[in-house]
Amino acid sequence: MESCCGGGFGRLESALQLSPDESVQNRNRCQVVTHIQNHLTRNKSELYQAPVQKFCKEAERITKRFLAEHENVIVLESDKGKKMVIMFREDYDRKMEAPLNDTTYKIVPRDPTSNIQTTNNRFVSRLIDKPTARDLKLTTAVCPRIYGQPKAHKPDLPLRPVVLNITAPTYKLSKYVASILQQSAHGHYNVSDSFEFAKYVPTVKLPPGYVLVSFDVVSLFTNIPKDLVLRDIIMNWQSIKKVTDINLDLFLEIVEFCLDSSYFCFRGKYYVQTFGTAMGSPLSPILADLVMDTLLCTVVRLVPFPIPILKKFVDDLLLALPMDQIQTTLDIFNSYNPYLQFTIEKENDNKLPFLDTLIIRHNDQTLRTTWYSKPIASGRLMIYHYFHPTAMKMNVASNFIERVTRLSTNPGEENQ
Repeated sequence: MESCCGGGFGRLESALQLSPDESVQNRNRCQVVTHIQNHLTRNKSELYQAPVQKFCKEAERITKRFLAEHENVIVLESDKGKKMVIMFREDYDRKMEAPLNDTTYKIVPRDPTSNIQTTNNRFVSRLIDKPTARDLKLTTAVCPRIYGQPKAHKPDLPLRPVVLNITAPTYKLSKYVASILQQSAHGHYNVSDSFEFAKYVPTVKLPPGYVLVSFDVVSLFTNIPKDLVLRDIIMNWQSIKKVTDINLDLFLEIVEFCLDSSYFCFRGKYYVQTFGTAMGSPLSPILADLVMDTLLCTVVRLVPFPIPILKKFVDDLLLALPMDQIQTTLDIFNSYNPYLQFTIEKENDNKLPFLDTLIIRHNDQTLRTTWYSKPIASGRLMIYHYFHPTAMKMNVASNFIERVTRLSTNPGEENQ
């Protein structure tokens, strides 16, 4: 029992034994047991539940009954902000089918899992590392399913499609190739997390006339051309070959196979992806990073002025640009490839959000950050009345406080 309760009962027993009178010890021990039993009984009984607990339990019961009686209604979690969205099933199907009807996807007459699995195993058998090859072979692959997460921050609640590729025939092979590329990656502009970014920002002072903007790629994963991926791998092969014994030709064949084998099922129909990288594949993020890094290295040489800040997190870019050169810079970025197009967000009142921070530009062109929560965020961390251990609740609160503190640089300063 002591091990289960973190030594709590052991410490309690030690305290009881401080009394020299054994009868007092036994009496106190009985009183403690009675208090614990009463506490557990009250928690199980609705008569002693707090009003909030009663409300939540009743609301949960009513919600379950409503959903059971209305099969045309579904509840979804939003893609950001941890919000719940209630939607009619017919609206969900309509919004899911809309992007599936464009040229990025094609309906196939039957489940291609078996053929893809066979081809996957053939590629795996060509690897020199035989133990790795045995681990990457599959015999029980299942067609991935696609589902949509509502974008609660946009009008008409469009859906972000997500594919659960963990059951796909190429999942293990894609993950293996991704680990090779990850080991060889040296992103010149990458930001690993918000904490690293918060440390960096106060070290920069912008030149006069410069402001902050952010660029965002439109649907990055599904808009990356395969020829760019293969070209960039060849360009970076000197770094990649240091961490793998696979030759370049086989490596390119495997990457191309993984890109061409993106497929999923929705409402009994099978779709293959004909362009871009697979949503949900472990290979897609590192390929996107590789393409974006090459894009930035190329575009920076075309911009006719220095860019003192250029940071990237996946498809989000933060730049410091001359106020009169913002549109020119955006046009240069959008001219790199017709499929990779950027939208722009300019700073508002000397402030611009990026990652989990709000960057504040002072009048003297120095910068600081403060913790930022998107307007769509629910603000929910943990419901206090849930039966989580008290230590866990305190941990959630303390971690949140630490996060806010670490992401706020020079918090005492005001916008000068």
